[in-house]
Amino acid sequence: MKKLFSIFKPSIPLALVGVVMVGSVALIELYQIQLMAQIIDVGIANQDMSVIVRVGSLMVGLALIGAVIAVLGLIIPAHVSTLFGFNLRLYLFDKIQNFSVKNVNKFSSASLVTRLTNDIDVVSRTLMTILRLLVRAPILMVSAVYMTYITNKELSYVMLVAIVILSTILVTVIQLGFSRFVFLQEKVDQLNRKIQESLVNIRVIKSFVREDFEDEGFEKENEAFYNAAMRANLLMLISNPALMAAINFATIIIVYMSSFLIIDSQILQIGDLLVFVNYLRFTMFSMMMLSFVFTMVTRSKASLIRIKEVIVEPIDITNPIEPTRVSKESGTIEFKNVSFNYFGHEADDVLSDINLHIQKGEHIGIIGSTGAGKSTLVNLLVRLVDVSQGEILLNGTDIRHMDVFELRSHFGFVPQKNVLFSGTIADNLKFGSQLVDEDAMIKATQTASIYDFINNSKDQFESTVVQGGTNFSGGQRQRLCIARALAINPNILVLDDSTSALDAATESAVMKAIDDNYPTLTLINIAQKISSVRMMDRIVVLNEGQIVGLGTHDDLLEHCTVYQEIYESQMRKEASYE
Repeated sequence: MKKLFSIFKPSIPLALVGVVMVGSVALIELYQIQLMAQIIDVGIANQDMSVIVRVGSLMVGLALIGAVIAVLGLIIPAHVSTLFGFNLRLYLFDKIQNFSVKNVNKFSSASLVTRLTNDIDVVSRTLMTILRLLVRAPILMVSAVYMTYITNKELSYVMLVAIVILSTILVTVIQLGFSRFVFLQEKVDQLNRKIQESLVNIRVIKSFVREDFEDEGFEKENEAFYNAAMRANLLMLISNPALMAAINFATIIIVYMSSFLIIDSQILQIGDLLVFVNYLRFTMFSMMMLSFVFTMVTRSKASLIRIKEVIVEPIDITNPIEPTRVSKESGTIEFKNVSFNYFGHEADDVLSDINLHIQKGEHIGIIGSTGAGKSTLVNLLVRLVDVSQGEILLNGTDIRHMDVFELRSHFGFVPQKNVLFSGTIADNLKFGSQLVDEDAMIKATQTASIYDFINNSKDQFESTVVQGGTNFSGGQRQRLCIARALAINPNILVLDDSTSALDAATESAVMKAIDDNYPTLTLINIAQKISSVRMMDRIVVLNEGQIVGLGTHDDLLEHCTVYQEIYESQMRKEASYE
């Protein structure tokens, strides 16, 4: 909660001004009732027009002043709460950007989206409600109770009994409501996850004609959300009819008792009765305000817990206090006794006892069956996750001793999934660095065999890229991703199965162009196909998280059983297609 307070702290002075405004309006409203009683008991009772005019003018003046203050009392809390939500969202988004793959997997992307949007929105609106009503309601209620007590002690007991009964109902509803709102936010996560999956995979859904199946799945998730929302909100709505019933019954009892005090005992005036009934309503409506505030607080508590989980989540990829600088001419990589697992148990090692030395300018291929740990190996190299044991050296320096951003600046990384961002082709090519000029973009796109396509398009590098790059084919997206990595002129290029959508001729042309245009580049090429790595200087064969083969294509065909099996299976497939 310290972090939340630090985000809110700059707005505290303005928030206090808003509190004063809200409190002032409440006091003006209470005083207006006293003035109205004065008009009835003095002006009207004595037929004194001067009193009516004087007091009436004062009421009009106070009403105008109160209107101005009330507007400020609405604007200031709205500004403070919206600014708090804005700053909190910035902080959370920045922290999520620094999460490792392991951190992100702990929450899921759908849950993080909900926490950044829905949960923060709930907390922001609750803050606005607190600043507006949690100040106004107690002032009205305490002042009204006090004024009714000094007006008539006997009648004030009716109000006190009603307040006690309603407070008990309110506390019970709030206690029961918390768990229901926590459950409701979980259903929001699940609904968002379903929507996200359906939209991202819309092509697969249509290709398998599974629209009806997806509709049924969405209807089930939507119905679960509806039921959770109804279960949570219906409980909280009980307080409103209870409060209205209390107001009406208390008013009836007070008017009935007042008739005896006015007619028989003559110890109560008509103006006092008017004051008493209005104060009663102020008190009851204050309870309704508090009920609404506590309803919001109950729901926001569930959201706050979810936001706090992100805030307190330790980031496992951090910068050293005094990072070691590595020459920009780097390219030598060494894995020394590297092991990795996600859960801290050696039995669950994804990679085990990896030892590998890569010289600057060397081209290394990595091959292995699905799940062998190929992508994990390069994720460790760029510190998307950290090793569980051992160390990875870049030019002789442990990468954990380097600044994370500096480390990654050495790499051009092409992930397994082709990701393009909405904007233009130029925006995507400059994603790694805004210093990339047109010459660098031309060189990179020519190397990736995509320049002719771009040059022949109407807007060339300013051609539009829609979200996800879906206005390009799979091969075009893949080549644009390779060009984006090359555009920053990296020391080390990592291709994580990044030529799978290319035909053999295009793939061969791209690899030859990389050799010709970036001769000093260290290349690490992960692939499923032997044809993609057979011309590499050396090939690493991974099997069940261990290196089981290392050498040239010919060496591995002669000595590595796993490589032989992969080769034979792929050759059989090619023969069967022929």
